[in-house]
This record gives sequence, structure tokens and C-alpha cells, in this order.
Amino acid sequence: MRKRLSLCVVGLGLSWSAYAAPESSTLAQEISDGFYSRINGLAYGLYQDTLSSPLNPNNSLGIASNQAAFQFRPDFNLKLRAFEFDLRPRFYWTRSRIDYPGMSPDRKIEHKVFLNEGSIRFRPHDRLTLSYGRENLQWGPSSLVSPSNPFNANNGKNNPNLEQPGLDYARAVYVASSAVTVSLIDNTGKGRLDPINRYRKARAVKLDFTGDKTYFSLIGSKASGEGSRIGGFAGWNVSDALLLHAEASAGRKSNGPGVAPRNRQLLTGASYTLESGPTLTAEYFFNKDGCPDAPIQTCLQRRGALLDPVLPLARRRYAMLQFLDTKIAGKLNLTARYIRNLDDVSSQFIVNAEYELGDHLQLLVVPAHYRGAANSEFGSLLHRSVFVGASYTY
Repeated sequence: MRKRLSLCVVGLGLSWSAYAAPESSTLAQEISDGFYSRINGLAYGLYQDTLSSPLNPNNSLGIASNQAAFQFRPDFNLKLRAFEFDLRPRFYWTRSRIDYPGMSPDRKIEHKVFLNEGSIRFRPHDRLTLSYGRENLQWGPSSLVSPSNPFNANNGKNNPNLEQPGLDYARAVYVASSAVTVSLIDNTGKGRLDPINRYRKARAVKLDFTGDKTYFSLIGSKASGEGSRIGGFAGWNVSDALLLHAEASAGRKSNGPGVAPRNRQLLTGASYTLESGPTLTAEYFFNKDGCPDAPIQTCLQRRGALLDPVLPLARRRYAMLQFLDTKIAGKLNLTARYIRNLDDVSSQFIVNAEYELGDHLQLLVVPAHYRGAANSEFGSLLHRSVFVGASYTY
């Protein structure tokens, strides 16, 4: 009996060894096939010509006049069977000089290591994906701001070389058909959002439809301490050259203390691509609850926050013109943006130039000029700024 049991154990051991070896080999191969990495290093210098204004008297906000920085930004991704793992740790080093009138400059050196984005996705079914983690969740066709986004309407397109902060989300995405997708989104934490930004937890339901020449999305959301809100965006490819788009939101006003009401926001725009390659974009943004005529410092006091990711623009009416051309002479990518505040007639003009030196190295220059009265939105902090850097990606 013992001899027969021993033979069975030996047989099972041999069978397991024969099975485990190929299984281990298969798993290792799957990991190798599903793994992706991208390593990016960004070194830059930033010069900012600060202004003394009622919003920032004697640079009380501590805006840096000069800054040297290095950012190490690796991205890792692994697709393994029903799972997908995404990890984007960051290392930042900065040296800043802050000037105060009549005082010695304040020099600071800072370094930090953090996780800007990282998530786990699980697909229990071909049509369903569940995920949890930190993401920079952006959508919509707009170039100026994204008013339908109840989490972060600032898309960072003034200088796309700098990353937007990741927020913490739990999501469920169901693909109902090739044209319809439904998403449930719960913003569980502020993640890497700057502490000086106002933050409110929010939940949203998002419906996406993609047609032949049209697309649209509807987003219903509810934020802590605020009323419910509905938003959406849509686009129409009129022709190969002309695209029309719109993005909007409407919400109930809240009577809570220190909370600015959000009612109606509408952005309309059009993009036209010339035969020679450049794309011209024009947008108009209307923020019903914006502050049209008071000094900007009064507007910010009324809304209770200097920076608000859901309301990045404080006034009521804006216009934007943008020129975009890629691969000029095969190496230069150029974007020029002119943004006009139609209420206080302040403006900002920003150029983003990227010159490719080979397959891995880019030289970056982003000059910006601000114009307006001392109590205007774009004329109260900076007169000009210049961002110069180099980005290496492997």
C-alpha cells in the first residue's frame, strides 16, 4: 500500500514538474511580452518677470523669479492576462530664487519623490474594465479649458511639457457596443493636487457615443457640498479640413459658506487644417457665474480660493486663437496661443516650440507675454516668462 502511495506521489510530482515548467516559462514570456517602459528626463530653466499688484503686493505670493529644475519621469506598464498595471513614479529637483522688493532674495532647493500616476485595471469580461488608482483624467476636444470635467478642468495646454497632477479614482467602464461606452467614476482623493487648490470629492456617470463623423459625451456628477451638475461635449467633422466642437456644463447653485456657485459654462470652437499642414483653432468660452467687472483680487476672494481646478478662469468671457504646425522641416513642432479676457481686456500670448534632435532628444522653448491692468486676470502676476529646457526619452 505504501509502495503504491509512493509511486502515486512520485507520479504526481513528475506530472507537476512537467506541467509547472512550461507554465512558468509561459508566464515569464507573457510578462516579457506585456511589459512596456518609457524613461523621460526633463531639465529646464524658468525665468519669470513678476509684477507687484493688489493681488500680489511685493510678491507676497512668493512667485519664483528664476528656477532650475530636473524631473526624472519613468513610466512602466504591464498587461498580464485580465490585468493591467500602470506605474509612473517621479523624482523632482528644483532650485528657485524668489525676489522681494527691498529685501535679499530667498533661495530654495527642494527635492521630492512621489507617485503622480499609478493604477490597477481588471477585465472580468471583454466589455467591462474595473480600475483603481491615481490618474490624470482628461477628456473633451477643447483647447482652452474643459468645462465638462467635474474633477480638473485645467488641461495644461499652455505648457504641455509640465505634467498635470494625478487624482485618485475608482472607475468602472462598460463597452455596450462599438459606439456606446458607459463609465462610473468616483474621485476618492486629491492625489497630487497642489494644497493651495480647492478640492472637492465628486462622483460622475459618463456616457460616450462615437459615430461616423460625430461624437458626443454626457456627464452627470455630484460634488461634496455642492449641487448636482450635468455636462457634455460634442464634435462634428464637417469635412476633412473643418471640425466643429462644443463643451458645456450646468449645475445647481450651492448656498454653502465659502463655496462659489457654478451654474452655466459654454465653450464653442472650430478647427481648420490648411492644405500645407497647419491647423488654426478658434474658441469662445462663456462662464455665467464668472466675475466680469470687479478687480481680480475681489473676484478670487468671492470664490474663496486663489486656484480652483474646476474653475481655472475667474471671469465671464474669453476668446482664444491657436496656430499649430507639426514637423516643420521634419523637426520643429510649433504652437502659438493668444488668449483674451474679454471682460477686463487682459491677454496672454504663449508660444510652445519643440525641436527634435534625433529620435530621443528634444529642445524646448516656451516664451509667454502677459498684458493687462494691475487688477486684471492676466496682468496681475507676471509681465513675461521664458521656459527653456531639454527632454530626453528612452
